[in-house]
Amino acid sequence: MIDNEKKNKFLRIEKHTIFLYAAVIAIALFLHFKGVHAQTTTISPAQALALTIFAFICGLDYIWVTPTGIWRPTIAGTVSGIILGNPLLGLIAGSLIEFSFLGLFTIGGGTVPEAASGTIVATTLGVIIGTAPTPEAAVALVPIAIPVAALTMNIEILVRAGDAIFTHWADAAIADGNYKLVGLINIIGAVPWALSRAIPVGIFAFLGATPEVATAIKEAITSPTIAPFWNAMSIAGWWMPALGVALLLRMFYRTEYLPYFLWGFALVAYFNLSLLAVAVFSTILVGTIYVARWMIQFGEFKVEAAVEESARVLTRGDLIRAFWLSWFIQSSWNYERMMGTGFAHGMLPIEQKLRKTDEELKEWLTMHSEFYNTEPHLHNIILGMTIAMEERGADIETIRAIKTALMGPFAGLGDSIMWFTLLPIAFAIGASLGTQGNFLGPVIALLIWIPISWAVKFYSLIYGYKYGDQLASVLRGDVLKFFRDAIAAFAVAMMGGIGASYVTPPVFVQVTLSIYGVSIQSIMDTIIPRLLPLLIVLYAYWIIKRGVPLSLAVTSLFLTGLGLSLLNVIGAPGAAFEWPTLINALAGILLLIIAIIIDIFGARKK
Repeated sequence: MIDNEKKNKFLRIEKHTIFLYAAVIAIALFLHFKGVHAQTTTISPAQALALTIFAFICGLDYIWVTPTGIWRPTIAGTVSGIILGNPLLGLIAGSLIEFSFLGLFTIGGGTVPEAASGTIVATTLGVIIGTAPTPEAAVALVPIAIPVAALTMNIEILVRAGDAIFTHWADAAIADGNYKLVGLINIIGAVPWALSRAIPVGIFAFLGATPEVATAIKEAITSPTIAPFWNAMSIAGWWMPALGVALLLRMFYRTEYLPYFLWGFALVAYFNLSLLAVAVFSTILVGTIYVARWMIQFGEFKVEAAVEESARVLTRGDLIRAFWLSWFIQSSWNYERMMGTGFAHGMLPIEQKLRKTDEELKEWLTMHSEFYNTEPHLHNIILGMTIAMEERGADIETIRAIKTALMGPFAGLGDSIMWFTLLPIAFAIGASLGTQGNFLGPVIALLIWIPISWAVKFYSLIYGYKYGDQLASVLRGDVLKFFRDAIAAFAVAMMGGIGASYVTPPVFVQVTLSIYGVSIQSIMDTIIPRLLPLLIVLYAYWIIKRGVPLSLAVTSLFLTGLGLSLLNVIGAPGAAFEWPTLINALAGILLLIIAIIIDIFGARKK
């Protein structure tokens, strides 16, 4: 049995870890105060190759359960900017793009626009056309990232279907008794995922490396005809974070959560607090309320002590190895078996130690290769339970039943905790600093995400193994629902804060219309500070709630902002309303009509 009193040295902070953190923070501070940026119109072939390789690595990080988080826009933009010689532009552009992708995460077999490729291409375009490294200028790059991300999503759909070939290859290896190949096959299955990011980025990067193409792109965007539309995109780009907030609200929001949303909104609108402060105060509020509710509903939380069994066959080293292999659970994910091959890969060393005959080993690996899908961090609870129960002699049908029964509940809980709370909040806090040109933003995001996500994944395995099926009886339906409710309340509060902070920041965007010389913007601020951001979030949420497909919702939201910008209804701070030119007025009206048509007729039938 694992002696938990020995403490887990795996996650203990050593001196070299502290040194590494200090070095990274020092580099971030250097970049921040130096404020390095370069205005270029072309990129070199070497830079194009570096961007392509980086996109490939982002694809691996994504499918390997995000151990580093470098595929998130805040990080991807910063690294791309460093490669291109303009880290400040990359930091600001990536941070702005981050808010548009906050709620875009895959659920089950779903697909969403891929953030890293869109961010890398948008940053590259910004360097090619000489975009100034300021939020006001870089925000025009936000709408560029979304169609590129959608293109990568479509390539990813092909990967999800085609990766089944690796599953069948692994099946053949198991049938032939060539077990060593199973892990290699599963890991190779991640290559198509990485290529789905690298191919579109590489094509654009190498086109941009051609002086003729780079010059043509810059001249086209900066021409007198296109310039007004590009300027309007700078204004409309501030609307896009409403999409990320709306998507997260769709996942969590219920009527009883409205006070939490207003709480988060008020902390920013009335007290001008940062997102980090919103997170702290929301944790205190939600924690206090839900601890009291727990005591009323369940009483004291208890987990029975682990049952002492006969001598364990497995060692601590076996569990550590299972932990490392668990990062590859999604490596060859496909529509046919999803994580099945990854589960067999992770259990291979365990089964080789537990099974006495080759036929028995083959039978158990075949069972583990069956359909399986859950949230990949909390998957380790199921993995730990499976290992413990098999070690105690559970039969194959019992293990199959345990996996089938638990993967759904833990998928819902894990998605709520990891992908719709921890990750978006960590990177939203980082992006909030990054938009100000502070290189500590991406560092803080990673310092939140990496230690917590690794700890969740590691201790899920340890306690899943220690308590085995006892933990399953504790985490019954009512308890899982309680935790999801508490997480949802906190997430909704953060969405209120994010919506007030980064949807049309009042520093940059305002309503330009006036009544008898009185600004409508000032009237709105008198009623509720930052009322315009609230209205835009509610508008985006209404579009999503109606069942408008994501691609159309993005289009409608962007066209609405672009149309109002061309009509001069919204504009930069201090700008007075002026009648638009005839061309801009007609274009603005046409865009608004298209947006209305999408909103009315684009919804799926329920």
